[in-house]
Amino acid sequence: MSATQDGSTMIEGRVVRKTAGALQLTFHSGPGHPLAVAVRGADRHRITYADGSVVWVRSSDVAATVLSRGDGSKIGTIALADTSTAVGSTAGTLFHFVPDPEEPATPEMFHLRLLDRMGAEIGRLDVVRTVRGWALGRIAKELNDTYIWWDRDGQPLPVPILGTRLLMSRQLDRVECDVLLGACVDIALGLRPYVAAMR
Repeated sequence: MSATQDGSTMIEGRVVRKTAGALQLTFHSGPGHPLAVAVRGADRHRITYADGSVVWVRSSDVAATVLSRGDGSKIGTIALADTSTAVGSTAGTLFHFVPDPEEPATPEMFHLRLLDRMGAEIGRLDVVRTVRGWALGRIAKELNDTYIWWDRDGQPLPVPILGTRLLMSRQLDRVECDVLLGACVDIALGLRPYVAAMR
């Protein structure tokens, strides 16, 4: 996973339609840096990293989202409510997903902030709703970084979510990356609302 000059991490996931009609979400951590591909399933979604490792994302309308590895070992869960919380299977609370207090939703995207277990902001997650959303830039002043995206044009698709943009103030370990990509898949392919503004 590549990082920017100041040590922050940016990951973009775009929804694409495969030739068979199935939706997938392709993740890149920079131009020419493919990270993973997620494929939508009936009861769970599969993330396959560039190194071949697999993460399963299982969600239902009545329970928390469950993340597990290809061998079945549990990574963690994400409990959804008006805000959402990701908990690791061994590390306790990892992230809180909360709406941006200034602009939680626009016609182009939903804006979420990522907080650590103590409530400090450590990242941002934009959920892109329209093609125009890909071209919009925002400055993350607190993170001393700018959303600068490669391949800025997007393709229109008859789906409500076109993809996600993730910016973290630091590099991610593997569990954190698995959980955050799982959340992006849960939102973009599973159409699960992580904050009240998304309902």
